[in-house]
Amino acid sequence: VDLPRHFGFLTRWQIVGPFDNREKKGFAVVYRPEVKLDLKARLKGQLGPVRWQPSSTDQDYVVLDIAKTIKPYKGAVMYATTSFTIDEARDIELRLGTPNAWKLWLNGRLLFAREEYHRGMILDQYRVPGRLKTGINTILLKVCQNEQAEDWAQRYQFQLRVCDASGIAVPPSKPARGGKTGAQP
Repeated sequence: VDLPRHFGFLTRWQIVGPFDNREKKGFAVVYRPEVKLDLKARLKGQLGPVRWQPSSTDQDYVVLDIAKTIKPYKGAVMYATTSFTIDEARDIELRLGTPNAWKLWLNGRLLFAREEYHRGMILDQYRVPGRLKTGINTILLKVCQNEQAEDWAQRYQFQLRVCDASGIAVPPSKPARGGKTGAQP
């Protein structure tokens, strides 16, 4: 069974960071990806210039481990974006799991945000209703990690899936290259 496809997980992303979240100030800061999404842009990051880079996982439950990609990851903000193409507009749920603070946009509209750190992470931890438009839809996720040093405070990761209100996957009309879902061109 192809679990990512079965559950509707988004497996391919573009990510950028780190941006500053020291003293937890980055959650409220509007960094450039929130204003204008330009995957070719060179952005001012926490330690210097940063660029968008591809990130994906083949893990069955599609947990994207940001700490393996973004350095440093403590006191940091990162953004992840992907696209989702559909033939007909419809209501959906974006179901997110993350132990970190986060904000989620669909097609430039902020759907929900939660500033809470180290809550734990489970499948479908957060259920966020949204509406996909016909054609290409853009999903943007902001994930914030604080500076806690305890062993249990080191997870900097997320998983996100697209489904209907009952939890059944909503497949894209065009799978991304390689059969993966949620890929930027």
